[in-house]
Amino acid sequence: MPHIDKKKKKIVPPEEMVHFSWGGRTQEWEEEADQIMHTLQDQIDDQETQEELKKKIEYAKQKQYW
Repeated sequence: MPHIDKKKKKIVPPEEMVHFSWGGRTQEWEEEADQIMHTLQDQIDDQETQEELKKKIEYAKQKQYW
């Protein structure tokens, strides 16, 4: 398999990420966890090359038989 160069990782420093607060309610913790998850997912998405993204889109367009 040929070596494929990936995009350089863009890392969000912990100081800029949302932090869990002490106290509060479960709903607030869920919202904070959701924001953290989206930040981390954005980092992963930014690392994908156009070729990988194109392959994922083509796979998603295929008709699935269950």
